[in-house]
Amino acid sequence: FYIPLALTSLLILVVQPIGSAALSRMPNALASLAVWPVLSGMVFMFRSIGVAYNEVVVALLDEPLSSQNLRRFSIILSTSTTVIMLGITATPLSSIWFGTLSGLPPDLVVIAILGLWLGLLMPGLSVWQSWYQGAIMHSRRTRGITEAVVVFLVTCSGLLWAGVVWGEITGLYVGMTSFVIASAAQTCWLWIRARPAVITVTRRDEEIMTLSFAGSQSD
Repeated sequence: FYIPLALTSLLILVVQPIGSAALSRMPNALASLAVWPVLSGMVFMFRSIGVAYNEVVVALLDEPLSSQNLRRFSIILSTSTTVIMLGITATPLSSIWFGTLSGLPPDLVVIAILGLWLGLLMPGLSVWQSWYQGAIMHSRRTRGITEAVVVFLVTCSGLLWAGVVWGEITGLYVGMTSFVIASAAQTCWLWIRARPAVITVTRRDEEIMTLSFAGSQSD
């Protein structure tokens, strides 16, 4: 149960130096490396809500009739975080954040805002990753979580390598796009591996509802 989770943390740590090494070998390397920590921090602020949601799923999925409510809340949370991030990205708030609060010069602010547009799907993907990971952990078969991280690592590394070989696009854009596509691939893999667990808890809750309805009818 625990070994795949420990390996997951180690694999996640591997992504950071790979990303930095790739950005340093693509066009506008200095600008990309300067903006990347600020942009990543901004995106992670919205992703952190989804990341924390994993603990909620693990804690509540044992409760009767919880699967439908958790799935519904996943939709609400992923939509709301994406909409809020879109509201910041599409308004002067993004310029205020990157320029005034973070202190980036105007030319780097432009790069950062475009990078934020590219990362718009990350908060929603984090929510669904937490939902599927929570379901997998509930089933106590955690190997699928590690497999999903490997899918992310391979996909992201491959796209970054392609960006380095191509050498025509600013590294920051390639990096953010790679992370989004790799996160989408990770989410898809988690969805595949979590389906048996999700079906199990859904059937459990349907049986509880059926028994409750039958009991109320008999009364």
